[in-house]
Amino acid sequence: MGKKKKTVELQEMNILLRIPENMATLEINASVLDGEGKRMKVSRKLSPGDIFKARQDFLENVEDGDEFEAGYVVTEKGFKSLRRMEGMEA
Repeated sequence: MGKKKKTVELQEMNILLRIPENMATLEINASVLDGEGKRMKVSRKLSPGDIFKARQDFLENVEDGDEFEAGYVVTEKGFKSLRRMEGMEA
């Protein structure tokens, strides 16, 4: 007989993670430290519904959505303004 699996509640934090667009499920396997500093292996399987909800949360809460890390080009006017501001610093 294998070990009996149990459910634990863990504090979580949010991260941004790139995943394939056509992903059906996602399994996370992690090693965490318990209250006594001992390593404990945990896992979580996200269903298509979980992934869909995470995607919707991302789109609703991250300004510019998938373009959130797009680069920007400084216009000539902006560049001149920047130069003026640099000249004001002492």
